[in-house]
Amino acid sequence: MKTKTHSKKPIISILIGSGFSIPAGIPGVKEINKRLSKIDESEIIIHSQMSAGFLNGQTDNNRLHRNDERLFVQEFIKFYNSLQSVESFHYETFYDFYWDYRRGIANKDLIDRFIIKFNNDQFPTQEPTISASQRIDDFNRTFNQLIAQLIQKSWLYEDISYLDFPPYDYFIRFLRHLLFGCDIKVHSLNHDLLFEYIGTKHADLWEFFSDGFELAGSPFYGHAECVFNPNTEHKVKKGYFVKLPRYTGKYNTPLCLYKLHGNIATHIVYPDHENSPIRIKRTYGIGQYYQELYNSSKGEYELKHLWDMVQPDFLTGTTEKTRHYSNDPFYKEMFNCFETNLQMSDFLIVIGYGFQDTGINNFIEDNYLSKGKAMAYIDPNKPENEILIKYPSTHIQKSITEVSIQEYNNLTPNWIIEQCDEAKNK
Repeated sequence: MKTKTHSKKPIISILIGSGFSIPAGIPGVKEINKRLSKIDESEIIIHSQMSAGFLNGQTDNNRLHRNDERLFVQEFIKFYNSLQSVESFHYETFYDFYWDYRRGIANKDLIDRFIIKFNNDQFPTQEPTISASQRIDDFNRTFNQLIAQLIQKSWLYEDISYLDFPPYDYFIRFLRHLLFGCDIKVHSLNHDLLFEYIGTKHADLWEFFSDGFELAGSPFYGHAECVFNPNTEHKVKKGYFVKLPRYTGKYNTPLCLYKLHGNIATHIVYPDHENSPIRIKRTYGIGQYYQELYNSSKGEYELKHLWDMVQPDFLTGTTEKTRHYSNDPFYKEMFNCFETNLQMSDFLIVIGYGFQDTGINNFIEDNYLSKGKAMAYIDPNKPENEILIKYPSTHIQKSITEVSIQEYNNLTPNWIIEQCDEAKNK
């Protein structure tokens, strides 16, 4: 029997949701909701430069500074929970609640009354100097940083090379085998850095990996401070400028990662001479941002300090995030890539995504499933959605880390596996 031959290199699309990262110890939606549903002002810190986070053993030496902002976080979440049960709190629905207000779509009277009461309680003898819209903007900046901290793992910033990476070894072996004969387009709905870490640190994958960011040629730097020989008489404190990758939109390798909803390491900076914001990738320990520019009047290069958004650049909110799909040039380009990749793909694998995002489901249906193409999904639960009824697909009811290499191969069309085998043996 002759093997079916295909003239082009197969393209595999992979879509990953939060279930992909949970085995690595990164919190899922339920854990995030539980932590964010009740926040006491004593649990958080908001620095003078507006960076914020949960206290984790450190001491806040200036508790009076931005005390009203911390109290607003505590009271605004408490107010929202008074409109429903705490148990039903979902951080993305809450995000929609206050962004609908900020955009003038809904909840104006409700939130205005709360803010008036809050200001009267906090400033009983004086007129408040902070507007309602500013209160919400300050809250949003802090809330985004709290979300980011919950899914940030310091080990994902370590510069370590891996030959194996349990419990994801079978998945990585599967990717490596596909790379012998396929191009792989990975689309992530997650804000965490797990797949980037695997792609850049694993010995079998790093040379094939790209995510649209480039270090070479970047004029952007961050400032980092290090202390050497701490607690000794030879203690030395040093400051360094660290070159940072900037987004160029180049996905020119066999293994490409598209972060459809952004991530916690991406920050937006605003160079004076640019017409649009620039996205750079922050690394661990970085504070201020700078750009190397040539000063023609002085005839020399200089480092110019940049204004940044403080909070990382990622999308959330059940409805709010979908507004960026077509309105924000960066995310519009990202979703154009998603659309094109789906149209060109020969097979789609979905991992740890429960098909609860209507916008994402529409992209999958319109650009892939409606064309009669095959899909497989890996999830320990059994997602319930009309799209899975309308387009029956292969379901492996396991966590990604429980799937064997044989199961990965079995769910993939035979002609793709055979083409990869042939390319590997050449």
